[in-house]
Amino acid sequence: MTFKKILLKLHNRYVYAVAAFLAVFLVFDQFNLFEQIRLRKTLEEQKKEIEFYEKEISESRDLLDRLKNDTATMEKVARENYMMKRDNEVIYLIETQE
Repeated sequence: MTFKKILLKLHNRYVYAVAAFLAVFLVFDQFNLFEQIRLRKTLEEQKKEIEFYEKEISESRDLLDRLKNDTATMEKVARENYMMKRDNEVIYLIETQE
């Protein structure tokens, strides 16, 4: 087929109707193609955040279980995070400037 024959076959009302339908749904609709791409990217980012926070929750639960059951872990956390000390013990804090 030549290019003119193809153009003649495309020159009818059904082709125009399908083209108008596609234009409305791909470009002008509320949930157009560009919006769908943006929403899919947002969904992927949120799934990554969910995985990150589930991992953080799991690690926090493990630490909580260790703190409840192990006095050595409890002492380590108290010394590192809350600057607690034993009686007759002196703590020196060295701060570095960066």
